[in-house]
Amino acid sequence: MSRPLAALLLIVLPGGAAEPWQGQVLPYRQVELPAPVSSRMVEVKVKEGEAVKAGQPLAQLYVRAEELEMQRAKTLLERREFEAKGAKRLYEGKVIPEARALEARTELELARIQYEAAAEQVRLRTLLAPIDGLVVEVRRALGEAVSASQPVFRILDLSRVYVQCAVKAEALANLLPGQKVAVRFPQAQGLLAVPGEIVLVDPCADATGCFRVRMLVENPERRIRVGFKALVEPPQVP
Repeated sequence: MSRPLAALLLIVLPGGAAEPWQGQVLPYRQVELPAPVSSRMVEVKVKEGEAVKAGQPLAQLYVRAEELEMQRAKTLLERREFEAKGAKRLYEGKVIPEARALEARTELELARIQYEAAAEQVRLRTLLAPIDGLVVEVRRALGEAVSASQPVFRILDLSRVYVQCAVKAEALANLLPGQKVAVRFPQAQGLLAVPGEIVLVDPCADATGCFRVRMLVENPERRIRVGFKALVEPPQVP
């Protein structure tokens, strides 16, 4: 009867050697990027499988109406700036009371807020990558409608990966975050054992009585894929 991956048992072999922990590869970071507003896709700038950098444009939503509103707000702002400068000169020349100059400054600040709000609406129509990573899913095509908060892109950061195992309580006595381990990936052809570091020893057992142990492994060449099985050599106890 095969052992389930998520219910790993630490088996002690004759002579004190421990069988490697079996685990599975998880992404270091995974982001589902939603649409910030309800709109329509007018340009998709990336494809599935493409590497992206944080801040890189991924898609453009329909923005013409918001651009016109921003232009209107900009024109009003320029007018209020001119009026505020004139009111300041008149007040300094004692032509108008302070209240009138204050009113002009207030109208200028309101116009500036309106312009910034309009500019923000324009910015929201460009979807930007939140992290460096790989686009693994594009869920909306050119011309399709999107709803606010609806996921549009899924991005994985695979520069590192987590390896997660389930370990019995007997193996936890000397197990601490920061300890180094060796990890092998049988499905990664030609990849020898690579170093990993324990980053989590879960204080709570799961339904099978095992505890999650999570290792962080560098993956600069992205040869280790999410879902790969892993074999972890337990840390040596002095």
